[in-house]
Amino acid sequence: MSRKTENYDSEIINLRAFYLRLLSKLWVVVLAAVAGAAVGGLIYFLSNVVFAAPRNYYTDSTLYIYFAYDENKGTQVDWYNAYTWNTLIKTDDAIVGDVIKGLENAGYNGITKDVIAESVSADIPSDVRVMVLTVENPDLELTEAMTLAMNDALVNYGKNNTAFDQIKLLGRSEVKLRLLSDRICTAIILGAVAALIIAILAELILESMNDAVFIPEDAEKRYRIPVFGVITRDGQEEPSFFRNELLSAYEANMSSVMEAAVFCVDDRGGAELAVKNTDKLKAVLGSTVSERMKFVPLPLPGDNKDAEGSLKTVNGALIMITAGKRNGAMTAHLISQLKKLGCPVLGMILIDADKRFMERYLGL
Repeated sequence: MSRKTENYDSEIINLRAFYLRLLSKLWVVVLAAVAGAAVGGLIYFLSNVVFAAPRNYYTDSTLYIYFAYDENKGTQVDWYNAYTWNTLIKTDDAIVGDVIKGLENAGYNGITKDVIAESVSADIPSDVRVMVLTVENPDLELTEAMTLAMNDALVNYGKNNTAFDQIKLLGRSEVKLRLLSDRICTAIILGAVAALIIAILAELILESMNDAVFIPEDAEKRYRIPVFGVITRDGQEEPSFFRNELLSAYEANMSSVMEAAVFCVDDRGGAELAVKNTDKLKAVLGSTVSERMKFVPLPLPGDNKDAEGSLKTVNGALIMITAGKRNGAMTAHLISQLKKLGCPVLGMILIDADKRFMERYLGL
């Protein structure tokens, strides 16, 4: 039974390396949060200020209900609750009719029952004898006129209905503009949090599609080939820790090798990078070690018409992988091609690695 090897398209994300790289991109996440906050505030402003529906004016009236005595039950009438009053002031012909007449007398003709029903509401907070009538409408003057007409209609209803001795108006508030709660700060915070989460999720999704390697262990897990060591970027001094590791691995794995081909995954059309990185390797190893073996920088097999012939004289190949570059698929392809050409891969070297990142990752 064949063993399934882990490849760049199925491996588990190295979260430690990911979070360390995310820290270097913290400004992107912060910028996304700031942009999200701005968008959240703008959406709230547009929806609640610029394109908001007209704000209503309202007034509250307090009426006291004197219920009549019910001889059949031997008690006062007490079955009028908030639901009953809400229904009556919207649908009862006597009440609505008086309201329409009152509005016509005030100069408001053509006000329909539907407009009245949408503008009025009644509530019984606790005592069934106390009713709070609310009139609410976008038109300030109409709100005032409808309040007066509705109060008069209810007082008249109390006189003409046998269920009541009377309905008395105790008082009413001035017409006020309905204030909206200012939640722009909440919108800004929600926008920032949403953008922050989206930015982190986007980084995770991009990471899941990233075939680059950043540390030697990830390359070894992926390709099942030893990584001898790390060579840092140009302008960064090679730490003695990395140099000693590379020397030790080189001596342990390459002592019997006389000649090795050197490939750089990122070469295109020639061996320029292979030559450059071979010189870096020799500088790190030192002349005493590097002179014992011949390094032969070669272009990739796809760019070399005589690839098979070029590999006949070497004992194997060293592959240079640029740290952090999306070249995982090409690396796997190169390993496969060398295997077909009968050239064993002796090992890999991670080049152009970020010294600071590596030291933070390893805790040096």
